[in-house]
Amino acid sequence: MVVSVLSIAVRPGAEDDFVRAFNELEVFEHSRRSGGFRGGRLLRPLVQDRPFLVVAEWDDAAAYQGWLDNPVREELKTKIEPLVAEDVAGGGLYEDV
Repeated sequence: MVVSVLSIAVRPGAEDDFVRAFNELEVFEHSRRSGGFRGGRLLRPLVQDRPFLVVAEWDDAAAYQGWLDNPVREELKTKIEPLVAEDVAGGGLYEDV
C-alpha cells in the first residue's frame, strides 16, 4: 500500500465552494472506479492561508499513476481549477515505515 498526499492552495473566499465541488464531483468515487483506490480524505486547514490536503491510500504506485493518467481526473481538475490559487500537480507518494 502507498499513500498519496496532494496539497491544494484554494483561493481565499472559495473554501466552501471548493469543498462543495469536491464532494459534488465525487472525486473519491471516480478514484475508486479507476482501480486500486482504497480510500481518501479531504482535509481543510484550521489555519488561514494553508493548503487543503487530499490524503489517499492506493494498492501500489501503479494504481496511483493510473489515476493520474485517467482522463476523468483531468476533467475533474478543469472543473475545480477556478477555485484554486495555483496549478495542482500530482501529489507525493509515501509508504508506511
